[in-house]
Amino acid sequence: MMITLPDTGPLATGVPAATQAPSQPLGQPPGQPMMAPVTNQETRASVLLVDDDPHNLFALEQALATLDIDAVKAASGEEALRHLLRRDFALILLDVHLPGLDGYEVATLVRQRERNRHVPIIFLSGVNKDDMHMFRGYSAGAVDYVLKPVDPAVLRSKVAVFVDLFNKTRELQRQVALKQRLLDENIRANAERRIAEQALQRSEERQSLIVRSLPIAVYSMDLSTGQTGPQFFGEMVERMCGFPPSRFLEDPEFWSARIHPADRERVLAEKAAALTSTTFNTEYRWQCADGTYRHFLDQGAVVTVPAGGREIVGTWLDVTERRRAEQQLAQVQKIDALGQLTGGIAHDFNNMLAVIIGNLERVQRHMQDEPKLAQRLDMAMQGALRCSDLTRQLLTFARRQPLQAVPLDLNGMVGDMMQMLRRTLEDEIEITLDLSADLGAVVVDRAQAESALLNLVVNARDAMPGGGGIRIETANLTIGEASGDEGRDRFPEAAPGDYVLLGVVDSGTGMPADVRERAFEPFFTTKELGHGTGLGLSIIHGFVRQSGGDIRIDSEPGQGTAVRFILPRATVNLARPPGGEAMEAECPMARPGEVILLVEDDPGVRAVATEEVRELGYTVVEAAGAQAALDLLAGGQEATLLFTDIAMPGGMNGYDLAACAREARPGLRILYTSAYPEFALARSRESKVPAPVLQKPYLRHELARALRAALDAAVGAEMACD
Repeated sequence: MMITLPDTGPLATGVPAATQAPSQPLGQPPGQPMMAPVTNQETRASVLLVDDDPHNLFALEQALATLDIDAVKAASGEEALRHLLRRDFALILLDVHLPGLDGYEVATLVRQRERNRHVPIIFLSGVNKDDMHMFRGYSAGAVDYVLKPVDPAVLRSKVAVFVDLFNKTRELQRQVALKQRLLDENIRANAERRIAEQALQRSEERQSLIVRSLPIAVYSMDLSTGQTGPQFFGEMVERMCGFPPSRFLEDPEFWSARIHPADRERVLAEKAAALTSTTFNTEYRWQCADGTYRHFLDQGAVVTVPAGGREIVGTWLDVTERRRAEQQLAQVQKIDALGQLTGGIAHDFNNMLAVIIGNLERVQRHMQDEPKLAQRLDMAMQGALRCSDLTRQLLTFARRQPLQAVPLDLNGMVGDMMQMLRRTLEDEIEITLDLSADLGAVVVDRAQAESALLNLVVNARDAMPGGGGIRIETANLTIGEASGDEGRDRFPEAAPGDYVLLGVVDSGTGMPADVRERAFEPFFTTKELGHGTGLGLSIIHGFVRQSGGDIRIDSEPGQGTAVRFILPRATVNLARPPGGEAMEAECPMARPGEVILLVEDDPGVRAVATEEVRELGYTVVEAAGAQAALDLLAGGQEATLLFTDIAMPGGMNGYDLAACAREARPGLRILYTSAYPEFALARSRESKVPAPVLQKPYLRHELARALRAALDAAVGAEMACD
């Protein structure tokens, strides 16, 4: 006969049997005659084996055949739940991949039922082997996640531990019931009670050995002596925090003093509240021997000891890695949300900039005789172009802007950013420049390079809360083949060749060796919550490596920090685009008879673009949407080139319009434009008519060159979108 334990019994609640003294034997209704002692056969532990493959069930049963257990098999999650309604189990071996309810769903339902919520579950999987599924399994309440095929010896060892725990717990319950019955039988019961206590002590010792082998630290706090800190058992606590158990006894305030200041008041209050609620479950940060704070899950209960006193019995579990994984997931979600927001804003912002820049260019061409006004217009144009660059930087950070490698003078970039950098720094911080006069050129994405410099300056600022100095330096550097070469010693992982160096040196607090070694890890940060994502240096590291360079950090505590990276030097012409009349000479004009069908849903952008194209000598026909453009072509409208926006309302985008227009007019040239680079890049793969994309906002000479190039290209030539 199987004794069914009630939901409130020791096995269900996790409270040791030695702490309870029921007035009636377990499993027997009140008022009934005393039951005979339970036999060994009746207390044989049951293990539930759940797998939809009968071969796997047979293999599991054979692997556990040498254990003294009752193996119950279930071929589905539903059948397993029906078994759990009828009996108690010491352990569940649960396959993850099941028909109907899968393993995760079964585990969730088991944990929701009070009677079964503490039954250990070991997941078995031969399919879901990645870290995400393992994390999901542990989150569902599993004590282990084992990958198939399973070594039978390993499986028997794991099962034996939990079966032994189950049997010892049942043994403790039986001994308590026996003790109560013997107390009611007066003199004869006293002798039997002493025997039971001795057996109970031996069982507790064996159970204690098992508990100490688990990756948790067990402790107690004797409330009758005024003890304020935990008394740990076993050496597991030293492996977890670096302090031996004796350290907690030497100083009564040792444990509470090392709780993180932000958590201390809450934790002590929860411990005090446990005196009335009997149980507690709290998580906090605690400073370990190496000085770092780790997250610990502290669970326990207030119990009455045989002498009449009270004590807290609890466990410590290190959950730092779980918390770190949760924080990393939260950071990834934040960055994705930022990307979604940035992409939407950039579309409208680039359209507005297209109107502003287009009108400023037209006014500039008519203000050559007004030097003061021309100067103000030039300042306005530079501001608009800076806004365009800023939008591109935001999109690049959010991974929604294709990288655009261009020839770049790092000295010029530093000079252009100085005003913004000075606004970023505090008044107590002085910034100086040490720039090489004959600096070589590099070919990189300008937005990425600017973002790297800005991040380094901001990090330097945060390392000097009391003020200090920042030096930005550039230099040419040649790295040779042999060791001992100066460049090779500074950047040992870089390939031999010529490089350009950019560095930021501060006089701040510096970094210890352990922080310096982890500085490039994604999401690693020493800043307080809300003051950094831990992505800055990792993004710079990725940009530098992708650009063919290398990066290093030189830092010591109290000696400041120097972050320097090198980029391959390139031989390119860095002459700035000419302005004024020279710019006009670089704007190819229309040829006789060329007609541009311009399709743009934004009225302001359409008006500016129409005037620009007309001033280049083209005949322009406007359309406010895709359907309007197709109606014009169907009505016989002549057109040499279709110049269309990509993202448009009405269910038909620019790529769809180009396909329909090319079908109606096989000789029609195509030029796309877009204020939303990610949309253009993503949808380009669906385009049946590949053609160049002119990114908004654009300057007059960029528009002229793009039109001329599209008109001169062979019809139907496959061209990759920019």
